[in-house]
Amino acid sequence: MSLNMGQPSGSSEAEELLSLKRALAELQATASNFAAMCIKDARVRTQYAQDIQSVSREFTEAVTTGRMSARSAAEQVNALRNQIMDLSRLRSSPVGRAYATSLKQQGRTLAELTEKYAVRLFQKPFSALTEAQQASVYAEMVAAGGRADPAVMALSRTLGKVGRRIFLVSLAVAAYEIYEAEDKPREVARQGVLAGAGVAGGVAGGAAAVGMGVCAATAPVCVGVAALIGGVLFAFGADLTFGTLYPQAGR
Repeated sequence: MSLNMGQPSGSSEAEELLSLKRALAELQATASNFAAMCIKDARVRTQYAQDIQSVSREFTEAVTTGRMSARSAAEQVNALRNQIMDLSRLRSSPVGRAYATSLKQQGRTLAELTEKYAVRLFQKPFSALTEAQQASVYAEMVAAGGRADPAVMALSRTLGKVGRRIFLVSLAVAAYEIYEAEDKPREVARQGVLAGAGVAGGVAGGAAAVGMGVCAATAPVCVGVAALIGGVLFAFGADLTFGTLYPQAGR
């Protein structure tokens, strides 16, 4: 009769179960974090497009009806668009903010835009244009102030769809864990903690990476990796804390 010198099967099964739970917790945190970032950034970008379009329409009407000069309207539209851009970035996720900053670090000045549209419309510097041509440049600037970058908007819509799909993955993981749990009310609470910690950790991780100089403010990939790591670490810590405060009942 041989003796089993290995670990007891019960201990091995407990370790495997713990490893599985940790893996699922990390998946839950990553899915929740990524989904939240994608969905949030898509909504922020959509709102940004709607806001600048509204501003452009309002000032175009003011110029058309003679209530405001084209130059004055162009100045105000440019200032408002830059303000809306800055506010939108504050509402974005760290990754979304880094991506937007990599495309354009700050809003363009009125002088930069007058030169851009003067060359585009008349192939001349703005100072060489007639008064009527300059007015046309200002009018084009007012109209262009309401146009969002089509490529960025397309990417935003795609990320929004991806985010919603990944959110469904997160829900599926949570549903599986709840179904398998003996104490279902406790597991519902635990899944809520994991999801919340994953999102909070993502925001904190991305912001900390930029603030501490680990990632440049214009490096969305680096910030994204930091956000995902932060989400996993926060979720892991939250899971340990939750298990300490609300231990599972003995069999």
